Amino acid sequence: MLNRITFDNDTATLDALIGYFKRLDQTLAEVYQALDKEQAERLIFVREGSKIIRLRREEILYLEGYGDYVKIHRASDKTLLTQVSLRRFEECLDKERFCRIHRSYIVSLAHINYIEHKRVRIGDALLPISDSYLPSLMRKLTLQE
Repeated sequence: MLNRITFDNDTATLDALIGYFKRLDQTLAEVYQALDKEQAERLIFVREGSKIIRLRREEILYLEGYGDYVKIHRASDKTLLTQVSLRRFEECLDKERFCRIHRSYIVSLAHINYIEHKRVRIGDALLPISDSYLPSLMRKLTLQE
């Protein structure tokens, strides 16, 4: 059995209720939009051969430049080789999470094991840090130079 709600000509209550639902609808739309934007910002699509591969930024350990190609080293131990310059790839990355350490390398700050003697250890790889990029790396790591 359905119950009927009556407002007995109380339009103010009905208007307030409708206004509440409109604001709730708008807030939910904004939340969904922000979540979609955040998810989209975390994804990168790269071409490897004839395939276009979806790549999450969190899985990138470091990028290695080879002229017009970039070798993407991932946490899954699978590397990708894509035809794009390191400079172009750098524009797609979050400047707070990634740092260029050499003209041929960009590293994920979250995956650095340690830094020693102008080298960065990420997993099994030992990557050089050039003198020109060292101050930038230290600032991002919030260390004093």
